[in-house]
Amino acid sequence: MRHDEPSSARHHAVSRGLMPIVRIADNPTRWTMAERMERYGCPAVAVATFRDGAIDWAEGFGTRTAGTDQPVNGDTVFMVASCSKPVTATLVLQQVAAGMLDLDTDVNRYLKRWQIPANEFTTGDPVTLRRMLSHTAGLTVNGWGVYLRDGRAIPNEIDLLEGRPPSHMPPVRVDKAYDGTSRYSGGGFLLSQMLLEDVLGIPFAELAQRKLFGPLGMTRTTFANPLSDSFVNSVGGDIASGHGDDGSPFPGGWAHAPEMGAGGLCSSARDYARFLLAIHEAHQGKPGAILPRELATAMATPTANGAFGLGFRVVHDGDRLRLNHGGSNDGYQTETNLFPELGEGAVVFTNAASGIFLFREVFNAIAEVYEWPDFGPAPKRVVTLSEADLQRYVGSYRIVAGI
Repeated sequence: MRHDEPSSARHHAVSRGLMPIVRIADNPTRWTMAERMERYGCPAVAVATFRDGAIDWAEGFGTRTAGTDQPVNGDTVFMVASCSKPVTATLVLQQVAAGMLDLDTDVNRYLKRWQIPANEFTTGDPVTLRRMLSHTAGLTVNGWGVYLRDGRAIPNEIDLLEGRPPSHMPPVRVDKAYDGTSRYSGGGFLLSQMLLEDVLGIPFAELAQRKLFGPLGMTRTTFANPLSDSFVNSVGGDIASGHGDDGSPFPGGWAHAPEMGAGGLCSSARDYARFLLAIHEAHQGKPGAILPRELATAMATPTANGAFGLGFRVVHDGDRLRLNHGGSNDGYQTETNLFPELGEGAVVFTNAASGIFLFREVFNAIAEVYEWPDFGPAPKRVVTLSEADLQRYVGSYRIVAGI
C-alpha cells in the first residue's frame, strides 16, 4: 500500500484482509475481521498500529461481553497477560539507570520479604535481575493464570512464591544450572515486582503509575489488582470481559491476576502502543526518553543462548530487528510487535481463548498492509503426493522428544 494512503485505507485493508496462520503461496484467501471473530467465537478484538514513530490508527471490533451490544474501541481496557513483562522490565531498568539496582547482583541482597531458597544450582551462581528478565535464571513456574471474581480467596505474592493455597501452582525455585538458555518463567517477573517494592517501599502499581503510565499519558492502564473502583469509573466501565473455553463471560466480567509484574497489567491497545513507541524513542536515544539508550539496547539484545533480551523476545525478520511479546491468560490472548529502529509495529488484544489463533491472522494482515518483509514463516507450497507416496508414510510413530 502506498505510503501516502490515509490511515483509514490501511484500517480498512487490515479489517478485510485477515490471512491464514500458515500462508499458502499463490493462495488469495482473505477473510474479514467479522468472519473470523464469528469463526473463533471471539467477542472482541482491539488493534492499534503505528509507523514513523506515531500511532496510525486504533480501533475495536465486536463487543466487550458476548451477547451484549457494548461496543469495543481502541481505548477499551483488556487484561494483557504476559505482555505485562516488557513493562515490568522497563520499571526495573529505570531503577538501574537511577543507580538503585544492579543487573548482575544477587537478587537476594535486594529482597526483604522472601528469599530464593539456596540449593546446588544457586550456590556460587546466584540469581540476578539480568537472568530473571531474560528468562535464563532457571526459575520455575511459567505462570499462574487468573482468579475469577467469584468470592474465593486470592493469593498474595508470598502465597504464589511458596506455592501455598489459595495458589494452585508449585513454589518458585531454581531447578537447573545456569547455561544461558531461555526457559520462560513468570516466577522471575513476580520476583522483579516484589524486589521493586522491597527496595523502593512503593506499591508496584503506584510505582508504574508514577514512572510510566502518568508520564506517557497512559490513562487507561493499571497494574492494580483487583481493579479499583476509581479506575473502573475513570474509564467509564469500558473493560472487556474475559471469556472461558465454552465462550461464556467470566463472573463479574474481568478477572484478578495477583502476579501483577508477570501477567496482571490491564491496558488498551492505544495505550500499549504508546508504551512501545516510548521504547522506540529510548532505542533511538531521544532526549527525555523513558530509558537511556544503552539500557534500551540491552532490552533488544538476546542472551548468547537464549531468545530473550530484557523483557522482550528478540526476533530478526531478515535484517530488521523486531521486539515481540505475547500474552495468554485465561480469557484473554494478546500479541505485540515493535520494530524499534523504525517506530513501526502493532498491538492486538482479544478477550477469548480462541484469540490465540485470531491474533495471528490479524498480524498476517497487518504485515501485508504495512509491508513488513520476512514477517513470520515464509508461505508454504502445496505438493500433491501420489497414493504410492502417501503409503510410504503409513505406520506407527513414537515421539522421542517434545510433547
